[in-house]
Amino acid sequence: MIEKSIYGHLDGRQIYKYTISNKNGMKFSCISHGATLTEIYALDKNKKPVNVLLEFDKSDYYVKDTKMFAGAAIGRVAGRIDKGEFEIKGRKYKIEPNEGENVLHGGKYGFNSYIWESESSEKDNSVTFYRMIKEGKGGFLGELKAKITYSLNDNNDLNIHFSGLSDEDTLFNPTVHSYFNLSGNIDNLLKNHTLKINADYVAETRSDNVPTGELKKVKETPFDFLEHRDLMTAIEDVKKKCNLEGIDHPFKLKSKNAATLISNDTGIKLCIESERNALIVYTLNFPCEDFEVNGKKIPQYGAVALEPQTLPDAIHHKNFGNIVLPKGEEKSYNIKYHFGLISKE
Repeated sequence: MIEKSIYGHLDGRQIYKYTISNKNGMKFSCISHGATLTEIYALDKNKKPVNVLLEFDKSDYYVKDTKMFAGAAIGRVAGRIDKGEFEIKGRKYKIEPNEGENVLHGGKYGFNSYIWESESSEKDNSVTFYRMIKEGKGGFLGELKAKITYSLNDNNDLNIHFSGLSDEDTLFNPTVHSYFNLSGNIDNLLKNHTLKINADYVAETRSDNVPTGELKKVKETPFDFLEHRDLMTAIEDVKKKCNLEGIDHPFKLKSKNAATLISNDTGIKLCIESERNALIVYTLNFPCEDFEVNGKKIPQYGAVALEPQTLPDAIHHKNFGNIVLPKGEEKSYNIKYHFGLISKE
């Protein structure tokens, strides 16, 4: 079932909200600003619906958000581009930086900054956001025809489909920046959460979080999530051994079964699938004073962002994957969030 309503306004344009539910009682909502996921309700072990997504209290927070990217679709390029510079076929490009010298999550004119056109389908239980992104916006070449479809089936799969088609060679590496707390309460932080990542390697990063190009084995390091680990314990391990505030790292995946996140409080289990080669894990390492959730400022470690994509800054590292979208060639990518419950012993 699909419900459509007016969520807000920006520059005289309406922002629409879609709420899509299945026969099991699961539902999610998304808005046309940023093609943003705003809530996901999954059923806990007591069959009670729990919003497992970090959701801002006010609609205008999503418009003002240029740092957290909460729930937003990310593109043209997720992650960082070193100094905003790259070459395609010998031609040099310079993208307007939005994080120091670097470009983060598509830059100033990323997918999150636009109001998207939208169309829903009762047959597919889906909503598609689409728009033509003009050439030169922020420095990217090519007029990009982009589509993002969210759909929900009765297997409790929330499927996300991206497609891109450009009239010039450009870059295309989209994702969704969803922050999860499966307890439904960010005041609980990530306590009693475990995380498993199907990755043997983690990308080494500089102090500005740009990858160096080196891939390091996770075995016997704080980044070994090949088996389920308590997430708060893992964060403390990273803080102690790496002198970092938490996890903000790209993991190189070895199969489409990217990761599994579990809350032992609610019993909710999230399995993420992706054909991409990386999963960015960000444990919300700094509190956010600008926005509120449930009437309170957003605490450090209140949620974890899990972002499937091609390894960041791949345009500068041949071993990271190909994010070039050739002229006239359509590319598409998929992400699946499957929600279930942990098995009872």
